[in-house]
Formats: sequence, C-alpha cells, structure tokens
Amino acid sequence: MVFNRDSDGNGITGSITNFIGDDRVKYFAAGLVAAYAIKKFSETETAHNLAVNLTAGALELRDTVEESIENIREDAEDIHAEAQEKQQIEIFGPEDLEDIDEEIAEELEIKDDE
Repeated sequence: MVFNRDSDGNGITGSITNFIGDDRVKYFAAGLVAAYAIKKFSETETAHNLAVNLTAGALELRDTVEESIENIREDAEDIHAEAQEKQQIEIFGPEDLEDIDEEIAEELEIKDDE
C-alpha cells in the first residue's frame, strides 16, 4: 500500500516528515507568520503613530546635520580668509597691512559690481 512506511522510512509519510523537518521549510513558514504579523501590526494606530514620529525625528535630524554642515563651512571660510590675510602679511610686511586691506576691499567691490 502507498501509505505504508517501508522498513527504511522512505514511504509517503517519511517523505512528508522529512519535508516538514527541512530547515528551509521551517524558515519559509516562519517568514509567512512574521509577514502576517507585520501586516496586522502595520494596520494599527500605534504603528501609524510610530511611523509619524520616526519620520519627524528623521527630518529633525536632517535639519540638525544641515545646520552643522553650514556652520563647518562658515568656519572653514573664516579660517581660509585668515590664512590668506596672514600670507599677505608675511609677503608684504605688517607696515603695508592697511594698504593691503584697502586693495582687498577694492577688489571685493570690483567683483561685487560685476
């Protein structure tokens, strides 16, 4: 008979038992259960509120990071301007500093006009 187990366990019952006992089948079944649970949870108001709060937090984090990057950029520009000024002092000497500042101001005005 087809449903009888052979002495070595290779009958239909043994095949089904082996199939169900396979780790891949267990993981697949667990995945189905997890997907169903996640679907049901995502339909709740708690999940909606959680998603809204996470999105708001992510947007706030993005704004904070952008602000920090802007501050770093401004600091770098200040450092660069101070380095240029120091280089010009070293080239021309401290006595010509006022002349250099006027020349720089004139150059900036010319560039602003263009």
